[in-house]
Amino acid sequence: MQKLFLSLFLFASLSSSVFGDCTWPNSTDTANHWWLNPSSIFTIYSLTTTNEQGQQEYPIHLGAPLVAVLNATNNGPVISQLQEDIALVEWDPNNCKWNTLPTFGLLNNLNGCTNGIACPIPQGNQVLKVTIDFSKFQAIIGLLKNDAPYQLQITLTNKATNDKIVVTAQARAEIH
Repeated sequence: MQKLFLSLFLFASLSSSVFGDCTWPNSTDTANHWWLNPSSIFTIYSLTTTNEQGQQEYPIHLGAPLVAVLNATNNGPVISQLQEDIALVEWDPNNCKWNTLPTFGLLNNLNGCTNGIACPIPQGNQVLKVTIDFSKFQAIIGLLKNDAPYQLQITLTNKATNDKIVVTAQARAEIH
C-alpha cells in the first residue's frame, strides 16, 4: 500500500513537471502575449493595452472598450479602407489547447475605419491606437468566462490592395 501511494505521488509530481501547468498559457496570467504574422507591408514593434482614459490595463476588460496602442510602421500604401475580421478563441486548461468560439459572423466583415481604427493609416512609423469595443456584442460577451485566458486574432484587409495584416494577442481577460 505504501508503494502505491509513493508511486502515485511520484507520478503526480513528474506529470506536472513534464506536462506543465495548463492554467495560463504563455504567462498570460501576468502579461499579454502577441505576435504579427509575417508581413511585407506592416511591422509592429510593441503592443500595449489601455482603457479609454489612457491608463495601462492588465488584465484586459472585454466588457468595456479596450485600446490597443501599437508602435508600428506602414511600409505599404496609405490605407483608407479596412475590412476587419476578429476570431475569438478560448483557452481550455483541461486539454491545454485553444478553441475557437463561434461568433456566428458577428465579428466578420466589419468596417475597420468605423470600428475603432482611425483611417487613413499613413505610410511610415507611427503610434496607432485601435479601439476594440465588444460591449455592443453582449450576446457573445455574456457567454465568456470571467478571469480567463482569451486569444483575439484580428485580420485587417486593405480593401484597395487585398493586403492582410494579421495580429494575434493572448491575454487574461475579465468580463465583469
